[in-house]
Amino acid sequence: MKKKKIDAERAIQMIALREGKSVKYIRDHIKIAMLAGMCNPDPAVQERWKKIPCKGEVPTPEEVITYIATHVDAGINPFEL
Repeated sequence: MKKKKIDAERAIQMIALREGKSVKYIRDHIKIAMLAGMCNPDPAVQERWKKIPCKGEVPTPEEVITYIATHVDAGINPFEL
């Protein structure tokens, strides 16, 4: 079976179009939600964030979308890992 390529940038563009908002607005709100999650002091939550592969110190919205979508596509709940 061919593995699907996740296009997170396109997903953000589609959400912006659907919601009638700018791509920057959608990306900024995803970042706000991510920061809220990353600031959660629960050690289990912190461990989940550390599992997301990223090139920088913190994941980008695209990296988070790709991580979640890849797991969901494989039938795995990324929040129970």
